[in-house]
Amino acid sequence: MPETRSDSDTGGAGPAKRSLFGSSLRLAARRPGAVALAFAALLVAVIVLQNFEPIEIDLLFWSVARVPKLVLILASMLVGGLIWEVARRRLFR
Repeated sequence: MPETRSDSDTGGAGPAKRSLFGSSLRLAARRPGAVALAFAALLVAVIVLQNFEPIEIDLLFWSVARVPKLVLILASMLVGGLIWEVARRRLFR
């Protein structure tokens, strides 16, 4: 027989409240991809925000002075994502 709660079990306050932590765990169990995406976005934001100082880029005969490291990181991520997507589409047609 299932156990039921009465008002006397909760101090007369009505039904027990659900905690924010418990509902977060249920969300993580139902949507692990969303949790991983949120964690990755947070990680990228922290890395980007810590890299605002300007740097100089020298590539063979080409030189760009005083480019923020933030721009270099974001451009590298964009190029890597594009390469990944092209490779994924060609390999898994």
